[in-house]
Amino acid sequence: MCKLVKLILILSSVKLFSQVAIGGSQIHKDAQLELVSSSQGLLVPRVLLTSVMDASPLSVHVQGVVVYNKMANGIGVNRVVSGLYYNDGAKWILFVPNSTKIGDIKYSFSSTDHDGWYLLDGRLIATLPSNAQLNASSLGQTIQLIDATDRFLKGKANSDVVGSLAGSKDFLISQANLPNVTFTGSTSNGGSHTHLVDSYIGFQSIGLLSTSILTLFSIEQVAKDEVHTTNKTTGNSGDHVHNVTVSSNGLNVPVERVPSYMATNVFIYLGK
Repeated sequence: MCKLVKLILILSSVKLFSQVAIGGSQIHKDAQLELVSSSQGLLVPRVLLTSVMDASPLSVHVQGVVVYNKMANGIGVNRVVSGLYYNDGAKWILFVPNSTKIGDIKYSFSSTDHDGWYLLDGRLIATLPSNAQLNASSLGQTIQLIDATDRFLKGKANSDVVGSLAGSKDFLISQANLPNVTFTGSTSNGGSHTHLVDSYIGFQSIGLLSTSILTLFSIEQVAKDEVHTTNKTTGNSGDHVHNVTVSSNGLNVPVERVPSYMATNVFIYLGK
């Protein structure tokens, strides 16, 4: 009987001490390890990470491992900075305050979904992870994501529906869009001017005809000498008005009103 009691006491002691308290004698019932101090903190392993996707200094990615990276390293989206990181089993993730809310929008040079952010490219909601589908549905997107390609974000007006797509990058100018102005006036005085005209100048009468060869020759010669072209001057035309019709030769090509811009991708946060 004594041996049985002793065994029970030993087993109880093992169970009791499977929880560890450091710096104190009491430990919270739900804690496996509790550190107690009013002047000291927990110092996690300080390492040098090489990039977000590289497991080093671990041999492989291990979900739940926490380390402090001592300096920045890597480039682009795989760059790591000084700070506390945890491993999700596939990559290192920096501990940051979680101020992001479901439905938040951001611009980014990234081109693929990442960390709960989904590219607004018009894809079907059914292709998203189940949690993202539920969050998208709560935002009113039940069939497909909004396609933000080639669009600007606009603040909601009273008549707008959140997430609605409208507007155009082109517009046409019609007569109604022109300024309401009437232009009047008249041409200036044309004044005297000349025209080049053909004029025949001859005798009204050449006298009696003669049958002599010399007389006929003289009449013919006079007629030839008096037929010529001369300039005549018209009279003063005075002030006058001309009605003029001018074609614009337009082709009704739309005017593009897109200002200078920098292209980025648009993402919506639907949670991890």
